[in-house]
Amino acid sequence: MGRLIKTIGWIILIPILAILLFFAVKDDTGQVLITGTFPLIGPKTIHTTIVGGLLLAAISILIIYVVIRLIITIVRTPKIMRHFTLNRRAKVAEKQFAKAELALLENRPTVAEDLFLLAAKGSKSKNLCYIGAARAAQLSGNIEKRDRYLREIDLSDSKHDRELAEVQRAELLLEADENEKAELLLNTLLEREKNYYATLLLAVALQKQGKNEALFRLLPNLQKALPRLTPSEEITYYTESVYKALFEYASQISKDSDQLRLVWGRLPKNLQHEPALLIAYANRLLDVGDTKRAEEVLRKEINRSHNEMLILAYAHLYRGDQQKLLHHAKKFNADAPDSAITQYTLAHMLFRNQQYDEAMAHLEKTIQLDPQFVKAYRLMGEIKLIQNDEKGALTLFKEAMALAFDERPKDVKRVDGDLLIASTDKLSHKKGDEATEGEFSKTNEPSPQSTSEVQSERTTSQEEPEDLGEQDPHINNNYDPRRHL
Repeated sequence: MGRLIKTIGWIILIPILAILLFFAVKDDTGQVLITGTFPLIGPKTIHTTIVGGLLLAAISILIIYVVIRLIITIVRTPKIMRHFTLNRRAKVAEKQFAKAELALLENRPTVAEDLFLLAAKGSKSKNLCYIGAARAAQLSGNIEKRDRYLREIDLSDSKHDRELAEVQRAELLLEADENEKAELLLNTLLEREKNYYATLLLAVALQKQGKNEALFRLLPNLQKALPRLTPSEEITYYTESVYKALFEYASQISKDSDQLRLVWGRLPKNLQHEPALLIAYANRLLDVGDTKRAEEVLRKEINRSHNEMLILAYAHLYRGDQQKLLHHAKKFNADAPDSAITQYTLAHMLFRNQQYDEAMAHLEKTIQLDPQFVKAYRLMGEIKLIQNDEKGALTLFKEAMALAFDERPKDVKRVDGDLLIASTDKLSHKKGDEATEGEFSKTNEPSPQSTSEVQSERTTSQEEPEDLGEQDPHINNNYDPRRHL
């Protein structure tokens, strides 16, 4: 449409110029004499004014243009002209593609869709334009249109961008949770081409479908693919999701840690330092009873990186030699005494070993370093309960709940927590009850409730084998007032 308007504009411009010239020379009409032998006409003499000559020239140019266009259409555009036209269209398409991407960023999917389709008409990478249009249609919620645009890729004769378009197509399907379609597409692509990113996407598709056995078989290819990918947040997220699923599957198919260690060994070296993957691996090692290795992998990485996330995970190791864990917790604290995390970790280990006074001292340091450390208040409350200081425990639990409510949405009023505490007549604590087993101890945020009855309950757990180390009776430092309601 734009090209047609430009053509009409040029056609109209010539007569307008002639009219302007007429007004310029109307007082001096002048004469033009054209004589000669013309094709198809023969010898001819044309006598006209200047304005008439200009109009005649404009009409002649228009006729010549139309004739040339007809010849080009019927026969074929000369090669040099064809290249010029294609390059000009490609430049226009590039501008339209850039505008379409910008429209997507500005959350204007309808505009982006139209621009992508316009770009596809002249672009040398039609498949990428159709992918963009499909993405815009998906954002608009029009799945039928999206599928139609994706089918255009199969019909397109553009080959240089086919592989990239199919990878992006698989990503689009994964975003829409159409994992089976993505799996089929990626398997077909990997049969033809060796594509490392497609291998990772296939692993994600299998993981989302829960096809852990197929995912386990894909592990050697995944091991080769990951080191060759450029690190990014998206790739890290995909990798963590896939390997967490693999760790869980490996812990289920074997009663010992051999399969788990096999999966861990297949993980690229640079990813073995990722805290999230390390913690997931240690969790699964605890599940299969390999307490020693779980503690070892965490400790080695803590000594290397001093990562506070790992130190906090170390504080919640619930199995193993408690004296040894305490020894290493002291070392972590000595290396970083100004860290609230290391202070809390040491306090937690002292609590496990029933050294309550020392634990309380380190918890006070924790709160000095980080007044918002909710877990520290809860653990202090637990110690106060053990020491039969129920009033002090109540104050600490109230403070912990107040801090927890500060992190809640604004419509949850802080007074709700105050009313809950005020309605509790008495807090009792059964010393010697066993704590709940699980992975690393997890914080359960208390929710506001009101009741007048008070009862004392602690969940009990099955005894652990002796070789895993005894569980401390007060392992669960995350006190929840609901246990006493």
